[in-house]
Amino acid sequence: MNKFLPFFVLLCAGTLFAQNRVIAYFPHWAQYSQFTPKDVRYNFVTDIRYGYLTPSGSDLLFADESDKENFLALVSQAKAANVKLSVAVGGIGSEAAMKEANLEEAVKKFQKEYGVDAFELDGGAISAEDLPKLLKQAADLANSGIGISIAVPGIESLAGAVSGVDLSKIDNFSLWFTDDASANDPQVKPNSNTEANIKILAAFASAGVPKNKLVPIIPFYGRTFYKANGLGSAHQGAGSGNDGVLQYKEIMEKFNKKEAYKVSFDESSKSEVAVSENETIVFNGIPSVKAIAEAVKSNGYGGIAAFDISGDHKEPIISLLVTIGQVLRPEIDYKKKKK
Repeated sequence: MNKFLPFFVLLCAGTLFAQNRVIAYFPHWAQYSQFTPKDVRYNFVTDIRYGYLTPSGSDLLFADESDKENFLALVSQAKAANVKLSVAVGGIGSEAAMKEANLEEAVKKFQKEYGVDAFELDGGAISAEDLPKLLKQAADLANSGIGISIAVPGIESLAGAVSGVDLSKIDNFSLWFTDDASANDPQVKPNSNTEANIKILAAFASAGVPKNKLVPIIPFYGRTFYKANGLGSAHQGAGSGNDGVLQYKEIMEKFNKKEAYKVSFDESSKSEVAVSENETIVFNGIPSVKAIAEAVKSNGYGGIAAFDISGDHKEPIISLLVTIGQVLRPEIDYKKKKK
């Protein structure tokens, strides 16, 4: 027997796992839609990101203390299911706090207290000038033995800021591909342009981010626009939902009620559009999610992250997590369990 075969098998297995991560965000506000840790389909994911923690000096504070019980349950249940649990630190509005905090002391203290596996530093609305500083913070934490990932906006102009930066010890480098659409724009555009996102992933890879660490973060929700009649059309502000936002499962429920929506797939952006008499909904459905999952797989990227898991549909035939999994982790049984 070839003495190098066991090493080769282990190497291939490690590479395969690195390129097939399915990461689910569990935000603290999921509690308000009655989504709890017991609702997570742990066998469908490899990683969970709990959000959010805010740095304050040498501490990490819960964004919502009322969700701490859910967090503790999530830690316990993720460990029992052998799913890696990270906590997201920072995000939009926390940029200044991220710069001023003693992150090394804060994350070590939090990890010792709660036993989480790793941390994600979220740069929020970070600039190209500040991105290298965040990457330096992350590299220092990784060098001290802490599992660290990065999340930044999926903007092509940021790609140049990573050139020449050593990212070898970073677990994942995630790009936010969410909220492209806004009621502040005069015309309707995709909420997450899959075709453009695939090109942006390639730009970051060309700039030096290892492909097997690059992870797109895609929305499990859509945007609604009142009195719009499709992509490129004018509108009169936000439509139905919470400030014009509908979770994917809520969008599917609208279609199940046979409301008069004409649903189509826009080839130029590889995203979905639904048009009714009163509004247009732009969202990511099965075709667009399958498209980015196939791009991730064929290019050797690190996986896909879902924001957020509470927005998915429970039915496997409609579920976006199942759509991702069937491409990246086809060995998993995604059939609905009989009661």
